[in-house]
Amino acid sequence: MAEKFDVAEERLFGNIYICRKCNARNKTKNPAKTNCRKCGYHGLRKKHKEIKE
Repeated sequence: MAEKFDVAEERLFGNIYICRKCNARNKTKNPAKTNCRKCGYHGLRKKHKEIKE
């Protein structure tokens, strides 16, 4: 059953990066060579996963 959660996590967080300047979501496989789709900024970070308590 853990496989289903891995597939879902990959779909939700896999290639999604967040712009550090305007917080726009960007889908890309290579964030180092990608600019933000809205503002053109180069600084992208991986989307954070929610912490369950």
